[in-house]
Amino acid sequence: MNHYKLIIFDFDGTLFATREAVLFCIHSAYETLGLAVPARELSDRGIQTGLSMGSILKKLSPELSEAKSQTLLDTYERIYLEEGDSKSSAFTRADEVLTKLGAAGFILTIVSNKAVTPINTALEYFNLLQHIALVVGDTKTLRKKPDPMAYTDYIQPKFSTILPREILVIGDTAADLLFARNIGADSCWAEYGYGDAVACRALKPNYSIRHLTDVLDILL
Repeated sequence: MNHYKLIIFDFDGTLFATREAVLFCIHSAYETLGLAVPARELSDRGIQTGLSMGSILKKLSPELSEAKSQTLLDTYERIYLEEGDSKSSAFTRADEVLTKLGAAGFILTIVSNKAVTPINTALEYFNLLQHIALVVGDTKTLRKKPDPMAYTDYIQPKFSTILPREILVIGDTAADLLFARNIGADSCWAEYGYGDAVACRALKPNYSIRHLTDVLDILL
């Protein structure tokens, strides 16, 4: 029997297939503001980093002023709330995985560089919200993964009796694996997601999975 008590899932590319939704909303945000749309390959490379959307957009358009970058981000988030759910989906058998882990007594949480509202909306839309004890997402004050702030300021105070060595972080990008390292937890790389494979393998995660359901073999 493993020693884990709390599981931290990433969202995009780990629990949910959202790549096409994100790419569509980036494209639409630029078009809406009359800006030159970045090449799909550049946007996709930004997704692979696991950074927050604000950071991705700044890398795509470093010439924009702070105010214009914020407007671009606000436009992206509005479009995602309106259309993102219809262009994304939970990975196959996500409900089964979360149901079985919850029944086995694991505390299930999500830490994402995505805003909380679209995460909760998607979880509710796909009837998964009841499995998740806590969602920590992008805010104006939260330092994003791989910074440990989501753990130290949100998860640790709420689950103070659980030690870092009793936590498993499951994510698809280097940001997730470094986050696990920074909080002293074990890591599991979701190979099926959007992260850069070379960068993720170099970080030597404790586990790797090719399908979301492989988590059950590790934990049960």
